Amino acid sequence: MIKTKLTLGTKLELELYDANGDKIVPTLISQFEAVLPDGSMEILSPILEGRIYPVHRGTNLDVIYEKNGDLYRFASQALGRKLEGNIHLLRIKPLSEEEKIQRRYFFRFNCVRDVDYRIFAHRETKEEERGDYKKGITKDISGGGICLCSDIRPEIGWYVEGKLLLNQDILFIGRVVRVINIHDRGKYNYEIGIEFDDISNMNRERIIGYIFEEQRKLLKKGWTK
Repeated sequence: MIKTKLTLGTKLELELYDANGDKIVPTLISQFEAVLPDGSMEILSPILEGRIYPVHRGTNLDVIYEKNGDLYRFASQALGRKLEGNIHLLRIKPLSEEEKIQRRYFFRFNCVRDVDYRIFAHRETKEEERGDYKKGITKDISGGGICLCSDIRPEIGWYVEGKLLLNQDILFIGRVVRVINIHDRGKYNYEIGIEFDDISNMNRERIIGYIFEEQRKLLKKGWTK
C-alpha cells in the first residue's frame, strides 16, 4: 500500500491528463476523505465553476497537496464515482509514491473581496516608511497570490503589504508581477497581479480552504435552483 501524509479534510489540487499525457482541464479542487482497505482512496468529486466535474474511470491525474509548508504530489488513476446522500465521491488508485515538489502554480478563484494595502518600491523599506493603507478589491485569489484592483499604478517588482478580508484577516507581503490598465472598465484603474512573497503557511492554507468552501457553496446553489 502506498503511504502518504494525507489526513481527513486535507485540501487537494487535481491535474487531469488525457491518453497522450496532456493536461485536459484547469487545476481542480478536491478534499481527501478516506483510504480504503485495498489501498485506494476516496476524495470529494472536484468542482469546476460551481458544478461537479465528471472524472471518468481510467483518467490519470496528479494529486497535489500541502503539509506543514511542504508540497507533495503523487500520480493516480480514477476508478469510479458514487453518490452518498448529497456527497459526490471519486475513488482513485495511487500509482506512485508521493514526492516533494516545488510549487508551479495555484488554482485561481474569481471573487471580489476587500483588501487593505499599501505599495512600496523596495523589500527592505521600513514599516513606518511604507505609507498609508488604501482600499481595494480582489478580482481573483489563490494560494499563491491575488489580482488586486487599485487606483495606484506600481512598477513590476515593487511590493504590496496587505490584509485580505476573508472569514478572517489574511496578512501578506507580495511582489508585483503584472500590471494591466483597466481605467475604461469601471471604478478602478489597474489590475495588479501579486505573487505572495511573505505569507504564513497557515494563512496560505486558509486561502485554499476558503476557495474550496466557496466552490462548495456555488455547487449547493446549483442544487437548489
